[in-house]
Amino acid sequence: MLWAMERVFRGRQILDAYCDKHGVYLDIIPGEAHWKNGTCEQAIQGVKEVMSRLCDFDPELTPELALSEAITTFNHRDMIRGFTPAQQVIGRNADDTDRFVEASQGLPPGLLVENPEGEFERTVRLRAEAEKCHTEWHTRQRLTRARNSRARPCYNYQPGELVFFWRTQESGKGKRHPGTRQGRFLGPARILATESRASATGEIRPGGAVWLVRGRSLIKCAPEQLRRATEREEMLEAIMTQQGQATPWTFTQVASSIGGNQYEDISEERPDPGEWHRAQDATQEAQPTRLRLTRKRPPVASPRHMDEAGDEIMEDDEGEATGPRLPRRRRELAASAQQFSGECWWATVKEHQWPERETSFWSDRQAAVEVEVELPDGKRKLQHAAKDFENYFAHQLKRRAVEVSEKRLTPEELLAFQQAKQVEVKNFIAAEAFQALPPHLQPAREQAVGMRWILTWKIREDGSRKAKARAVLLGYQDPSYEHRSTTAPVMTRQSRQMILQLAAWKKWRLRKGDVSGAFLQGREYPDVLHCIPTREICEAMNIPKNSVTRLRRACYGLVDAPLEWYRTVDAFFQEIGLERTQSDACVWCYRHEGQLIGCISGHVDDFIFAGSDQHAGWKGILQKIQGRFQWGDWEEDRFTQCGVLIEHTAKGIELSQPNYLEGIAEIGVSSSRRKDPKSPTSERERTMLRALLGGLSWHAQQLAPHLSADVSLLLSEVGCSTIDTVIRSNILLAHAKARANHKMLIHAYPPETELGLVTWVDAAAQNRTDGSSTQGIVVGIAPQELQQGASEALAAINGEDCLYYARYQWSELLHGHVNLRQPDHTVQRTTGCLVTDSRNVYDKMHNEVLVIKGAEKRTSIELLGLKEAQRRTDVAIRWVHSEAQLANSLTKQGGKHELEMFYKMGFRWRIVEDEQMMSAVLVINSSVAAATKDQKCRGKQAFIVEL
Repeated sequence: MLWAMERVFRGRQILDAYCDKHGVYLDIIPGEAHWKNGTCEQAIQGVKEVMSRLCDFDPELTPELALSEAITTFNHRDMIRGFTPAQQVIGRNADDTDRFVEASQGLPPGLLVENPEGEFERTVRLRAEAEKCHTEWHTRQRLTRARNSRARPCYNYQPGELVFFWRTQESGKGKRHPGTRQGRFLGPARILATESRASATGEIRPGGAVWLVRGRSLIKCAPEQLRRATEREEMLEAIMTQQGQATPWTFTQVASSIGGNQYEDISEERPDPGEWHRAQDATQEAQPTRLRLTRKRPPVASPRHMDEAGDEIMEDDEGEATGPRLPRRRRELAASAQQFSGECWWATVKEHQWPERETSFWSDRQAAVEVEVELPDGKRKLQHAAKDFENYFAHQLKRRAVEVSEKRLTPEELLAFQQAKQVEVKNFIAAEAFQALPPHLQPAREQAVGMRWILTWKIREDGSRKAKARAVLLGYQDPSYEHRSTTAPVMTRQSRQMILQLAAWKKWRLRKGDVSGAFLQGREYPDVLHCIPTREICEAMNIPKNSVTRLRRACYGLVDAPLEWYRTVDAFFQEIGLERTQSDACVWCYRHEGQLIGCISGHVDDFIFAGSDQHAGWKGILQKIQGRFQWGDWEEDRFTQCGVLIEHTAKGIELSQPNYLEGIAEIGVSSSRRKDPKSPTSERERTMLRALLGGLSWHAQQLAPHLSADVSLLLSEVGCSTIDTVIRSNILLAHAKARANHKMLIHAYPPETELGLVTWVDAAAQNRTDGSSTQGIVVGIAPQELQQGASEALAAINGEDCLYYARYQWSELLHGHVNLRQPDHTVQRTTGCLVTDSRNVYDKMHNEVLVIKGAEKRTSIELLGLKEAQRRTDVAIRWVHSEAQLANSLTKQGGKHELEMFYKMGFRWRIVEDEQMMSAVLVINSSVAAATKDQKCRGKQAFIVEL
């Protein structure tokens, strides 16, 4: 059995046991070795091609019938060693009626046909088309095999041979060209064993893997990665053997020297034939050599120049040499010197005559760098970390960059964190989060959830730091982890904008509250869960250290803690008379006699309160909320919520992020990389690119829409990014930082002004690297006077969904009492307008009856449904030219003209009414012509006055 192993397959052990039981030889072949399972792949390819041709022949044919017809044709027409598959399995082919047995009546097949037309004719023609497709495909396959037929190299490596193995340079160790598939040969190494397989005649053939021994390393590689050592390289190895550094070459010695059961699998790094030959060319790639010793060779090699098996360290890019780094020029020359015959001039230069380029630090043989990572406690955690220690090490370094370690704190900083811990302990004790249990009722420690401290620095608005300590439960140790509900709602960005618009429009007071230790103030935990508190909490509870307690509150760290906190808040808000909205589960409204008085929105433990201070009922609501929960911060008119600074001014409400962009660093690009802007980026550079653009994307979504188009288009290039993409991203970051003080303004309209919603929609076709398009949608709240001059209520276009939801939520906030079964009635209570610059869409939607014709018939069919939906919601549609389309800046890279004008006009925009519907080019040309004519007339008047 030849099996192309895939990572998605998880039944390897079952398959091995089955083959061993029934005496089947299982040969694992690499996924790239298509020549070993090419027959199977070509058969599948042929079936797909026949199915595609049949579907083109009969568009009404279902995929099931196409597959059945293709399989039937291959079973009856494919010839394998002179017989069809049906003949080999059943012994005969089917008759004209597709039967494999003789009919009982013995009638000729022609007499069994009742009607030669209809289904019979369709089946016969379909079978003929399938056989025709099969014949053409089989002919092309024979010609292709004839053109591509060539002998593959025979890899007959024997155990004990001295070889060099090819490695890619993408491992990140000393690579000169990141992101390329070039590599080099490393070694030498000895072949320990080759995996072989038996042919049908019993002949032993080489398999797909070769096991090498290099020092104390066991390496698994593919035969395509190896090259035999030259005679000169074997002689050098023999000389080293005479110096007492012989390679142990018995299986017992190899097993004892390697030790354990670990090995390195590099069999997936296969070079193509061109790269295999290039890596052997000394003029293109440095060859592996031993270090040249110009001084007298010592009798016994120094330990720092010996590996664990007694071999002298190789000079290669894997960084195994632990001595001082030689200058790059000397290393390259030394590598090239050993590949050519004769003595070169640089071989006679003494060691002390070479120019010194070593750094002062690394010149010292005693210099070292220590990176310390604490190992986890417990045998189970230690085994889990040992399975992939590199991943564990990287994860711990990331945590160290955020968290604070007490070992590295100064006495003053340690005192600040001790005080922060005491504040957290008091919160746990006040909330009665844990219940002490007597020793005979305490379960085993393995059934309890542990706790740990998370120490971080919190940056205040003035730039100073505040020590913050959080005691969290290790939620992944919860025995019922997979059965708990984890989805908790949070406030959407649209809800925040609408509440701020309500506060600015109705002249409400804006407040923000931060609940201190929110999860500890939730309701009693409904399930039974045991926990081992931290040492500080145990001391405060007067119980022994590491005691097992019962959890009474959903503390930080549990997967369902946010949901339990939300249920607590929602139940209390509805209990005191607030109404939760259907459009956003994290928004609650207070109404008095059907009139909206105030709104509350929540994002976990941060709440925004907007309401009228003149209403006694709203004041009572705030007093009840302040009395129910313990609040850390309670701010008014100027506060930070979810990283956005919100300021209530006379103009309205301003949103800004003055310090956010300081935390985003540009990507460093060397001068040599800048000279080749088309070179692909490395994996590390792509990771940094995602981080940079991700940070800019969040800033653009919050309050900087002028960056949206550039960020979105650059994000689509990350997968195939080049150095030019990195440079353009750095330039975009510099432009964003230059406008770090940019603010978004929410206008304070007069309370008597009627407001409606307007949506601008624009699209750019196939402007991304993968050929996809970009759509830009701007939804704004504006006075209804903005729409004066519209001809009639028309249909919607692509932005209708966003407009529909925004109108629904705004109507629910203002009026309440929505009917979920009739959402159109709620939407109609808020006027809506949709602005487009597409004449095609506008003309189609302007007609009373939409006629489906032209090249875009599918678009017309979609517009039929949209037009019917818009008739129920009374949306006005307006056309403007491209220069007046506000959404134009969201679809084109560098096209910020409209949004920049929007900012300069004080975040105001006007819908231009043009009865002639002139394009932007004609409008600009006519304006220029009018200005020129006016200038000429003024010149003539001045001339007459002078006369």
